[in-house]
Formats: sequence, structure tokens, C-alpha cells
Amino acid sequence: MKLLILDGPRDPRGRECIHYRGTYRAHPTYCDALPEDSAINTLFFWFLEAGGELGVVSDPGKALRFAALWNKQITRPGDFEVIEVTSGHAATETAGEFLGYDMSAGYNNSLLRSGLKSGARPGTVADCVWQEWKSINTSYAPQLNNAGLFPTFQRANECLEAMVKIQDASLGFFEGGDLRRFEITGIYLVSYFPDSASHWESATQPVLLNKRRALSETSE
Repeated sequence: MKLLILDGPRDPRGRECIHYRGTYRAHPTYCDALPEDSAINTLFFWFLEAGGELGVVSDPGKALRFAALWNKQITRPGDFEVIEVTSGHAATETAGEFLGYDMSAGYNNSLLRSGLKSGARPGTVADCVWQEWKSINTSYAPQLNNAGLFPTFQRANECLEAMVKIQDASLGFFEGGDLRRFEITGIYLVSYFPDSASHWESATQPVLLNKRRALSETSE
């Protein structure tokens, strides 16, 4: 089981679509307004240790609790939500609400975060490449749903293959380098999981202690 705890756009001033609900979104942070040993920050240290660089965790109980605690702190529009991600046609393990298919690398970067837009401009690439991109954008952008994702695996995969061909013909047309590292990723909203751990408080205490020890060693 692969879970992400995500909020709104990583950069509100960037080109990300406001309604996009795929993998390229903000992760939870440390809550400066509350003590280090508060429930929310205890779970933050768990998130750092369990999620690693990519922020992918596997405990739905802790993930849902962490998201709920952060949502109580938020005063701006937006909410953290727990998302299960699956590779390709893999089935969901949480029976979460299906939101759509993203084109994601490492369950983070996404080719759909800006709604199928490219930073390239006419005249900066070969005309044949530009015309091919216009055709792809016209065909696939209208098929994105209200979560900024594709409703079917087939359409997402067709679009990704077409974008790979353009990137090969004009390197740098899209951000992300080699687009072959991107894969079709199922996105499911997790709101409840009956088998989640009920003793998350005691289970996360070692995480807090390990974090304190690591911070102490770093400062030495």
C-alpha cells in the first residue's frame, strides 16, 4: 500500500491547476504553532522517517490522523487528504474513491500538474513538433476530469506515449527530462480504513525519540 498526504499546489504562484488532485502537491510540514511533542508534530516525525524523500507511507491510520490534525490548523482554503497511489492497472487496497489517472514520476512529479501545458512557444521548436503538440493538446486536454486527471488508463497511456515522442524529437519541450520515467498512476481518495492502527500514539513515540537523537547528533 502506497499512501501520500497532500494539500494544494506546491507553489501557489506556479503554473499548477488549482483543481489538480494528482501526486504533485504540497506535503505536510512541522507545525510551529504547537510543541514538539504534540500529536501533530509526533506524527510529522513519523512521516519523515516512514515516508523518506518521496513522502510515501503505508499506515492509513496515522496518515488519516495526521491529515485531520493539520486540517484543524489550516486557516487558508484547502485541505490535506490521504491519497492511495497505484501503478498502472493495480487494484486499490483501501477501496478509496477513484479520482483518476495521473502521469507521475516517483509518485511526485507529474505531467498533468499544469493541465497539459508546455513552456515551449511557437518559433522556439520545429513547426512539425509544434503542430503535433497542438494536436495532442486539443485531443487530450478536454478529457481531463474535474480533478485534472484522466478518467481511464487507456487515454492516459496514449497521451503519455505521444508526449514521449515529442520529447524525443525536441528535448526539453516538456519539463522532466526523459519522460519514460513517468508512469500511469491510479489516484484514490482515502477517507476511512477499518483496519488502521488504533495505538498510533504509543507507536510513534520511538520516532520522536529517534528524531531528537538525530537532531542532537547533527548539532554536535
